[in-house]
Amino acid sequence: MAVDWDILKAQYLRGDRGTQLDSLALNLTRIQLLAQQDSNEPVAQHLIRESQFFIEWLVLGMDLDTDLVLATELVDLQRLLSRWKLGGSALWMDAQQRHNIALLAQDWCQRIQVRYKILTR
Repeated sequence: MAVDWDILKAQYLRGDRGTQLDSLALNLTRIQLLAQQDSNEPVAQHLIRESQFFIEWLVLGMDLDTDLVLATELVDLQRLLSRWKLGGSALWMDAQQRHNIALLAQDWCQRIQVRYKILTR
């Protein structure tokens, strides 16, 4: 998949933090569904990579004095996504690993949604 990451970054950074977190949560939901359906590994790998960029761009713009907990959580997610990316096809071909990916993606999506609700209070 050919993506102009500079254009995507500009569009992503135009959104407020809530929109940025929603985009990340949506990607995680998509990854979860693809893992559950055992379908389209290339799309899942693209979403994993895109999510890594989303986190990188989001964390770079954060004030770590006030957002350290969220930044730390996002870095933890970034490490998980990196393991999925490096595991590639081997992970995707294993039904148990796909099941674990689906569960973890769902868990992280919920964490992000809860975190977003806390941030907007």
